[in-house]
Amino acid sequence: MTSISETNRAAATRFIEGFNTDDWEAVREVVATDFVLHHPIGGTNQLGPEGMIAVWSHFKSALPDSWHPIPIMITEGDLLAVLLPTYGHFTGNPHQGIPPTGEWLEYGMVNIVRLRDGKVAEGWFGMDPLAEAQQMGAAPSPPPRPLSDVETANIELFRKTVNTAGLEYDNVTAFGDVVVAMGPPQYAEDAKVRTLEIYRAKADALSLVRSHEFPTIPPFAGALSVDADLSLAVVLRFFEHVLNRRDLDTLVEIASPDILIHATAMPCEASFYGIGGVSGWLREAWEAFPDLSIVDDASVAQGDIVAVRWTARGTSRGSFLMLPPTGEPVDYTGLSMYRIEDGQIAEIWETRNTLGIMLQLNPDIGGGQHQH
Repeated sequence: MTSISETNRAAATRFIEGFNTDDWEAVREVVATDFVLHHPIGGTNQLGPEGMIAVWSHFKSALPDSWHPIPIMITEGDLLAVLLPTYGHFTGNPHQGIPPTGEWLEYGMVNIVRLRDGKVAEGWFGMDPLAEAQQMGAAPSPPPRPLSDVETANIELFRKTVNTAGLEYDNVTAFGDVVVAMGPPQYAEDAKVRTLEIYRAKADALSLVRSHEFPTIPPFAGALSVDADLSLAVVLRFFEHVLNRRDLDTLVEIASPDILIHATAMPCEASFYGIGGVSGWLREAWEAFPDLSIVDDASVAQGDIVAVRWTARGTSRGSFLMLPPTGEPVDYTGLSMYRIEDGQIAEIWETRNTLGIMLQLNPDIGGGQHQH
């Protein structure tokens, strides 16, 4: 007998593959007639199958080769969560008034859906609309993180002493004496795993200090040897004690010393590393919104993977992405996915409605209505 989890995984996979292959009949089969979509910019709309097809076909007309691999998919009860990167070229029609650039786009999503009788009944799409707008050329992109001479040398040391076979990685970067390598390229349709390797440099040599690999075909369903309740407890402690109480001592307890933050939810992105990097990442938000509070609205946990849908509220007291404080309340939403290793948070894939925050601080900056 097929379990509810298996039924829901099959329906969600068919839903996403319908987008990938323009199979709108598949979308009609697995989307409930009263399907509701919650989107960080588009808001809440009852779309049903035809509305969802209209949203997706519009996006595909702008990025005809766009597609979503599914590296992670977890289920709990009637809820299902996915890590869902987006890849494609902006070569088609204008999108939300933005003319095509021909450029390659890649940004991540963390989505949670609720299924009913084997059909997708409600969806919460988590992505950063600012990242999409920047890659479409509608907003200025920040410069890449500058690397020090030491970091540049350590990446070269990795290429010469570790990657002697010239393997293609999705991302190789460095944080001080640490080199982080992730691959293979997740945009490759034949990618079947996602591998993380962390090396430490000492005396002109690199030593492997941490590695982790999970399969991506079929989508990783969490390490079932890990207790999902314990994984969720670690994440909820992160919310209560670190995010809301600003207790960085607890962060040291519940975060791996090699923790990685993937700030736009790409599988192999690495924006911040280690306790120091995470602390700096958190302080940026706390300085902009000193009374920031974050509520976990819903969670999905399976094995060592936890996804959380959350709402944040605070008062603008400091600058945020060069926008001056307004003294006014701000609220925004997001979805995050966590990987737990040895009872500690090892990775966070984060989506935050950054554009929504900016629009609240300065409504004149503009922004389109987007629901992909």
